[in-house]
Amino acid sequence: MSELGLRKIQGVIDIRTDPESASVIYRAIKPEVMDSPSQRSSMSMELEDGRITINISAGDSASFRAALNSSLRWVRLSMEILELMGT
Repeated sequence: MSELGLRKIQGVIDIRTDPESASVIYRAIKPEVMDSPSQRSSMSMELEDGRITINISAGDSASFRAALNSSLRWVRLSMEILELMGT
């Protein structure tokens, strides 16, 4: 009997906004993305012309979901702060 298991789960978050806001968001969340404490998932991030791309890779669904939720919270918080500042 063969084992049907997931080997890796991958996903991409694609955020598009004006270049200035994208740069601020990128710099705000980059330390969190690059220094993720989990050994069960990994993330990378790119910035290009108002577009932030966050790549997430994990070995199981729980760690993928945790990384995804964390990333989305960081982005949302950064966007809310920008909005409060009026930029």
